[in-house]
Amino acid sequence: MNNPNILHAVGEALAEHGTTARPGERMADTVARALHISDAQAEHWLEALDAGSTVEEANARAGILSTDSEPVLVAIAKAIGKALGSITG
Repeated sequence: MNNPNILHAVGEALAEHGTTARPGERMADTVARALHISDAQAEHWLEALDAGSTVEEANARAGILSTDSEPVLVAIAKAIGKALGSITG
């Protein structure tokens, strides 16, 4: 995911939930830390959302089951959807 609008939107959504990227940290790593999932899961989840998948489809693709971080997950998905011009979820 290299779209600067999406990266900015995801960063804002994370910040609203108390998570900011560490210096040199990839966005997928920041998302993984915020959602308490693996880096690989975060990467697959972000790619799925970037491709237009719904939150449920992205969760299934990444192997994400129910998470305590559901509000953050939904906020990130909505931010990506808005940046892409459509709400996914």
